[in-house]
Amino acid sequence: MKTKDKGDLAAAQAIAHFVSSGYEVSLPIGDRKPYDMIIELDNALFKVQVKYAGFYSGSKRFKAALRTMGGNRSFSTVKKYTATDFDLLFVYTENGRKFLFPWKDIENRNSISVEASKFANYEVK
Repeated sequence: MKTKDKGDLAAAQAIAHFVSSGYEVSLPIGDRKPYDMIIELDNALFKVQVKYAGFYSGSKRFKAALRTMGGNRSFSTVKKYTATDFDLLFVYTENGRKFLFPWKDIENRNSISVEASKFANYEVK
């Protein structure tokens, strides 16, 4: 799968999770925002960033990069997320597991290895 396809799959899984949990889901037009969707429950709004965690055989872990990357053949850009860019981080792994993190709880903001035992409480069904 191409990178964009992986992101689309993760977003679809996030939408399915939130809708089946009773949330309203809103999607911004375009990709200029640092979040992928807004969820609403009982008049409370939360910005959500969605990531796909692929399996890296070298580390034997499912990892997701916590940054945006873009560009073309002439240049590339990398932008790290700030503390206020979104409220929740939804991670969908290559093997079908789903995790939901309050962004404020994530200390290392470069990448996340979601199968680490310290993140077990963040897994959602």
